[in-house]
Amino acid sequence: MVFPTFLRIAIMPMHHSMEITTDEKNNISFTGGVEAKLIKILSSKLRFDYQLFIPDDKEWGKFVNDQWTGMVGMVHRNEADIALGDLTISEPRSKAVDFVPYAVETSTFVTKLPKVMLKSASFVMPFQWPVWLTSIFVLIFMPILFKYMMVKKISQKRMYMSMIGSIFNQPFSFNIESGLDRFLMGGWMTYAVLLSTSYTALLLSSLTVPLNENGIRTIKDLATAVSRGNYKCMTNKGSANIDMLNESVSEDLRLIKEYIIETDWFSTENAVIAPTDFEDNVAVLGPKWFFLLEYGESPYSNKYIFKEAVGTGNIGIAINKRFCCKSDLSVALSWIINTGIFRKFFDEEVYKARMNFDKKHYYIEVPSGPKPLSISDLLGPFILFGGGCMLSILIFSFGEIVFNFLQRVSKV
Repeated sequence: MVFPTFLRIAIMPMHHSMEITTDEKNNISFTGGVEAKLIKILSSKLRFDYQLFIPDDKEWGKFVNDQWTGMVGMVHRNEADIALGDLTISEPRSKAVDFVPYAVETSTFVTKLPKVMLKSASFVMPFQWPVWLTSIFVLIFMPILFKYMMVKKISQKRMYMSMIGSIFNQPFSFNIESGLDRFLMGGWMTYAVLLSTSYTALLLSSLTVPLNENGIRTIKDLATAVSRGNYKCMTNKGSANIDMLNESVSEDLRLIKEYIIETDWFSTENAVIAPTDFEDNVAVLGPKWFFLLEYGESPYSNKYIFKEAVGTGNIGIAINKRFCCKSDLSVALSWIINTGIFRKFFDEEVYKARMNFDKKHYYIEVPSGPKPLSISDLLGPFILFGGGCMLSILIFSFGEIVFNFLQRVSKV
């Protein structure tokens, strides 16, 4: 059977995929995009003209109130011959229309990168709180224990000053002669060296390399945060993502599905564009390839794309079940895929996206190498040192005043 010379094509305008323009007569034409180029080359190879249509509800297609919405609905009702535009193949959709697959898509979540920790608090970053508590406990009780275990009799004050000073690389203020004393103080010196060198190394690392707060980086973490009300999830209206979550064998994903919100990603340009200014406690679900092109990749992005996949599905062209030439379309698509033409279209779009990232939203300046420490990096320790000096002056001044007062009282 001869392939038709004219097709009605339902599309979903998307940034990077199908970029369009509309004239004064509402005629739609392509201006760029990976799948737009796919339609053009199919038109050239199969020798057909076409007219583009956008669903009134701007959805891909789902079964609601006993009827299909979006592009799938248009093809099912014979309002369009074919439809494409990042259209995921699913079992419910396959009952309404036929599909010719041409790509595989992975869906995942994206969140904002956690905020960078304040450098002013860098002096407490090297150790977690259990290590700090353990170290303080050891500093308080070990000098008391050593005073009674050592053969050499040393005052408690001198023992404290010597053992604390050793952590700051200061020598002991007393001589050690007996074997037991050497064993005890040798063990303490080993502990002091390990503690001080570990702290110094980790402090320098935290000052020279930006540290971020602990954020949501896994699906399990996201499910826990969502169930507690600390995070919100959203996805594009009318996509197959909700069905993907509902059919998942993962309890975490099914839990997230109960809280996820569908939002309209259509912009003023009449195209789907991933949200850019969502809040810090929001996770967005969508195609991973779309997020990579929209947000960029680490470290030149302020977004974090999950490594885990929510699901993987085939992307295809939806065809009316009475369409005459499905096999011809399938052969033409196979030729485009196998010759690497479609891959070339995608690589060109990746290059274009990287060259045109909006610096306001997508670029984070990252030093090319080790950076010298600045005053701002050491602000926290300086504040702590200055505060300690001021507190010492106040305590000694107050103590001197009290001491002089007590002396005068005693003479009277």
